[in-house]
Amino acid sequence: MSIFNKKENEHSFLWIGLQILIVIDIFLISLLLLLNLSEDIVEFIQNFDLIICIFLLIEWSISFYTSKSKNNFLKERGNWLDLIASIPFDAILPFFLPQLSLLRYFRLLKLLRVIVLFNSLISSLMNFIRKTNIDKILLGIFIIIGIFTLILWNWGTLNFVDSLYFVIETITSVGYGDLTPKTVNEKAITMVLIFLGVFVFSTVTAVISSFFTDQLINDEKIEEDLKVVKTELDTVQKQNTDLKNELTVLKSQNDVLISEINELKELIKK
Repeated sequence: MSIFNKKENEHSFLWIGLQILIVIDIFLISLLLLLNLSEDIVEFIQNFDLIICIFLLIEWSISFYTSKSKNNFLKERGNWLDLIASIPFDAILPFFLPQLSLLRYFRLLKLLRVIVLFNSLISSLMNFIRKTNIDKILLGIFIIIGIFTLILWNWGTLNFVDSLYFVIETITSVGYGDLTPKTVNEKAITMVLIFLGVFVFSTVTAVISSFFTDQLINDEKIEEDLKVVKTELDTVQKQNTDLKNELTVLKSQNDVLISEINELKELIKK
C-alpha cells in the first residue's frame, strides 16, 4: 500500500505541476505577443518556453512509448495537437531558415501554440472536473463562505470585509491571528467553521487522491485484461495447432484408405 500511495502521489504531483507550468507558459507567451518587452524579458520567456516544450515533448514521447497501440495513438487528433504544442518553433526554424525574417510567422506559430496549449489545458481540467465533481464541491465551499460571512457580519462585531476575511482564514485553517472572535456568538460560529474546514478540505484532498488512484487502478486493470486476452489467444492458438495436427493425421489416414481402395480395385479387376 505504501508503494501504491507513493506512485499515486508522484503521479498527482507531476500532473498538477505540469498544468501549472502550462498556465504560466500561456500567460508569458501572451505577454510576448501583446506587449513590447525588453530583450532580457523576451529572452527569459523564450528560455522558459523552451524548457516547457522539452517537458511536453518528454511527456508526449513517454505516452507514445507506453501506449498499447502505436497506430491508434497516432490516429488520435488530440495527440497530434499535443505534439504541435510541444514544438519550440522559434528555436528550431532559425536553424533551417537563417536568412529569412520569420517574426510574423513566429507570432502566428506562438499564437497557434497558445491556442493548442489552452485547449489541452481545458481538456485536462474538464476531464478532471467530470470525474471528481470538484465543481460541486467548490460551489458548496463558496456557499458555506457566503452564508457564514453573512451570519458573522450580522451576529458579530466585524464589518463585512473583515467577516469574509475571517471566514476564509478560518475555514482554510490558516489562522493568522490578526482577527480573533471576541463575543460568544463569534466563538460559536468559529468553532463550527473549524469543524467545517477540516471536513471540507479533507473531502477535497480525498477527491483529488481518488482521481489519481482511479487512474492507476484503470491502468492496472487494462494490463490485467490484456494478460487475460493474451492467455486466451495462446489457448486458442494451441487448440488451432492441435486441430491442424488432427487434420494432418486424418489426411494421412485418408490417403492410406484411398491407397487400399485402389489396391482392392486392382485385385477385383484381376
